[in-house]
Amino acid sequence: MASAQKFWTNKFRILLLPSVLILHTLLIFLRGYFLSIEFTLYPFLRIHGFLPYQDIIDHHFPSLLFGPFALPALLTSNPWPLLAVFLTVLCITDILLYGVLIKFRVRLPLVWTILYVVTSVYFSGNVLWIETFVNLLITLWLFLSFSDRPISKFTSGLLISQIILLRPTLFPALIFMFFGLSLPVSVFLFIGFIVGLLIPGIYLYHFNLIDAFYRLAIVFNSQIYPAAAKLLPAKRQVLLLLLWLAPTVYSLFRNKKYLLLASLFFTLLLVVPRFGFEHLQPLFLIATIYWSLNWKGSGRMVLAFIIILFSLNLISSVRHPYGNYFFTPQVQKVSQFVKQLPGNTIYLLGASDLIYPLSGKYPPNFTYLPSLPWYFSQKDFGKKVISSLAGGYTPVVIDFSATVDGYNVVEKSGPILEYIKMNYNQGETIENYVIYYPKP
Repeated sequence: MASAQKFWTNKFRILLLPSVLILHTLLIFLRGYFLSIEFTLYPFLRIHGFLPYQDIIDHHFPSLLFGPFALPALLTSNPWPLLAVFLTVLCITDILLYGVLIKFRVRLPLVWTILYVVTSVYFSGNVLWIETFVNLLITLWLFLSFSDRPISKFTSGLLISQIILLRPTLFPALIFMFFGLSLPVSVFLFIGFIVGLLIPGIYLYHFNLIDAFYRLAIVFNSQIYPAAAKLLPAKRQVLLLLLWLAPTVYSLFRNKKYLLLASLFFTLLLVVPRFGFEHLQPLFLIATIYWSLNWKGSGRMVLAFIIILFSLNLISSVRHPYGNYFFTPQVQKVSQFVKQLPGNTIYLLGASDLIYPLSGKYPPNFTYLPSLPWYFSQKDFGKKVISSLAGGYTPVVIDFSATVDGYNVVEKSGPILEYIKMNYNQGETIENYVIYYPKP
């Protein structure tokens, strides 16, 4: 009788898990999705010979966006392949989380997985960004940590190295998590970790990028970016976050799990210096696991959280139907126009960088600078762009209405805009976009 009951229980679980994945997918489509442009742009630039740090001015570490572990261009051409990647990563993360909860012998693992799904989507989990992949790696690492096989230990170390490369500020949180969950230490774990760091290091050395990497990923990240890109949370965001975290914090205090509490606290470093719920996706994942492991109260509170967050997702989908946020009809229209222009290069100032891959054109003289205030604040970056424009015939597309953190992007470009005004003639206007052509 007991074996028959276990069989039907397992069968019921197998039937319900796909329903959770369908729920997650439907919520993403209802809320709309933000497929961050970097995942389409950087592979496009890489296949045209652009190298990170030297040609692509970007301060992230060499892992997912560029480097030996970067996503291939074939999977990131917007919109459908990249959307498929996004949904696949989300669903695999859900499956792995469910598996981790089972291995931790958590009661009602499916309920906790649903809580994570509705929480993630509501708190900007519909944004494809680095943290989307961090959550996948964390769940895979935890799932493999239950295995004693050397290959599993090696892979776990490799995964931890990639998590740190993607988000270095997670390092303290991972240390406290490791010891707080009493995960086993192995020499194969350390070997995998070292190999995971060595491969990008060899990549940088091979392409002679170590100096450029140091200037952007180390100096710029530590000395310039924190002050120039600071974005504080709104009071409502802080309140929502505290309300959601309260049961987890309470359960950890009650059970004297201070290492796990420290891990949760250090996960908040993800929003330094720019606050955004999309950056806190690992926090919601980790907190869900900790809550499930330490909660001794009634399941009614968990159910109430699920119902409230599910309702909030539905309300948000009605109030803010984004669709594919970056792939707008306006961007498509401008991209088609730019595609017909002579030459292979174009420079975008304040305009959507998605126009580069959609039009098949790339920035001139191997110089890509994002239209962001913290990059424009550096004079050497501006000079590099001006020098690239002076080297040949390159039309310019400007969106004068573009803003970041309430600041007009074009106005922040300073010398770049002045150079364009002096050396270019205004041409066509397509909605918010103005085309400029070099003077004869």
